Amino acid sequence: MLTSAQERHLLCLECLARATKRLRIFSSVFIVCCLIFSSAIYLNSGTVQQDNLIQMTSNRTATQLVGTRRLVECAPVQRIVFLKTHKTAGTSIGTILQRYGYTRNLSFAIPAKNTPVFDCCRYFKRSDVFLYKKQESELGDESDDGGGTNTFDMLTNHAVYLRPEMDAIVPDALYITSVRDPVDQFESAFVYFDIANQAEIAKVKNPIATFFTNPQHYKQKISYGGRQVQNGQLYDLGLSTEHFLDPFYVKYKIRQLDNEFDLVFVKEYFDESLILMKKLFCWGIDDILYIPKRIANFRFNISENLRETIRKWNHADVLLYEHFNRTLWRKIEEYGAEFWRDLDEFRRRMEEVSSLCETKKVDKDNVHHLSIVELQNKSEFCQNLYRMDGEYVKLIRWNMVPMRSNFSDNATTTNMTKVQSGNPRDKPTLQKKVKPRNSISTNRRKSKPVIVKKHGTSKRIIKVTKKRVKH
Repeated sequence: MLTSAQERHLLCLECLARATKRLRIFSSVFIVCCLIFSSAIYLNSGTVQQDNLIQMTSNRTATQLVGTRRLVECAPVQRIVFLKTHKTAGTSIGTILQRYGYTRNLSFAIPAKNTPVFDCCRYFKRSDVFLYKKQESELGDESDDGGGTNTFDMLTNHAVYLRPEMDAIVPDALYITSVRDPVDQFESAFVYFDIANQAEIAKVKNPIATFFTNPQHYKQKISYGGRQVQNGQLYDLGLSTEHFLDPFYVKYKIRQLDNEFDLVFVKEYFDESLILMKKLFCWGIDDILYIPKRIANFRFNISENLRETIRKWNHADVLLYEHFNRTLWRKIEEYGAEFWRDLDEFRRRMEEVSSLCETKKVDKDNVHHLSIVELQNKSEFCQNLYRMDGEYVKLIRWNMVPMRSNFSDNATTTNMTKVQSGNPRDKPTLQKKVKPRNSISTNRRKSKPVIVKKHGTSKRIIKVTKKRVKH
C-alpha cells in the first residue's frame, strides 16, 4: 500500500510526463508550421526573381534555355580569333565566321599583302594586318599616312599563333581553333602541298611509304609546305620546331593552349563542334550552316604499320589531338541532353540547305585530288553559304577600303574605290593609275616587237621610234 504522500508524488510525475509529451507535440507542430511558412516565402521570392529574369532577358538580343527550367541570358559574340591550322577543316570554319561578320559589317584583321594568308613561316605580327594604324609608341620618328585603325572584330586567316600580338589586334576576343587525327592530317597535307613531286618520289607506287624510308632526307627537299610534314598542327599553334622532340615543351604547350582557347574543334566530329560553337557564341542554327565545297577523292594505301610510323613522326600532334578530343566530349557532356536535340535540328537544316541550293559533286581539281561541289541555285542565301574564304577576303578588303582614301600593296598599283550607289555590298571598281603623257612625244607609233635570242633564252624587246614633226 502506498502512502498518501507517495500517491501525490506519482500523480505529479504523471502530470509532468503528460505536459512534456504535449510540449513536444506542440513544438513539432510549431516547427512544421515555420518550415511551411518559410518555404512559401522562398517560393514566392523565387517566382518574383524568375519573372524579373524573364523580363530582363526579353530586352536582350538573344537567350538560351539550359536544361528544362533555368533561363540563361547571353548576347551574340562578335569578337573572335580563329587560329586556322592547315588541313583540319579550317576553310569551312573560316567561311562560317567570315559570312557572319561580312553580313553584319564587322571589321576583319586580314593580311596587308594581297593574299588570303598571313606569313606562315614566322609568328604573327600586328604590322602584317591590312589598314593597321601604328600607335605613337610604335611610330617613333615616322609619321602615319592617315586612316586605319588599331583594333578589329575578327581574325580568321592562316597565321602562326602568338597571343600578345593577336590580343592587340582583336582585344577581348574568344579564341577557337581546330585539330585533326595526325595520320589523316599528314596524308591531306602530303597531297595538297604536292610533297611527292617536291621530294622527287611521285612515280613510286606509294610515295608516303617511300618518304618514311628516309624522312629527314626527303624533308630537306621540300620548300612549299615543308613545315606541315611534321607536327604541322602544333607548329601553327606556336610550338617552335626545335621543341618538337622535347616532351616537357610539348606537354607545357598543350596545357597552355587548353587555358588560352575557349573551344577546339575536332575535325572528325565537325558538326558536334559546331553545336558547341553555337552555344559558346550565343548564335542561332542558321548562323552555323555551311556547304561542303571540296571533298578528297584520293587516298593512299596506308597499312597499320605505316600508320603507326606516321604517328611516331607526328608524336607531338598525337598528344595534342588526344587531349582536345577528350576535351570535346567533356564539353558535350556538360552541355546536357539539349545537345543532341540541337544536333538533330542542325542536321535537318543542313539537309534543307542541300536540297534548296541543289549542290552536286564534280571532279575538277586534279592537282589536289579534290572533288568540287558546284552550286546550282544562285540565290544570295546559297551564294553566301557557298563562297570560299579567298572570295570573302576580297569582299572584306573591298568593304574596308573607304577607311583609307588611298592604299597600295607591293603586288599592284591600282586604287580601289567603292561604287557610289549607297549600297555597302556593291563591288568596287578598279581605277588604274594613268601616267600623264609627255607632250613632247605625243606622236608615237608602235613598232612590232623584235625577238632577240641571247644565251639560249628569248627576250622580247620593244623598239620605239619617234616621228619627227614638221613645223
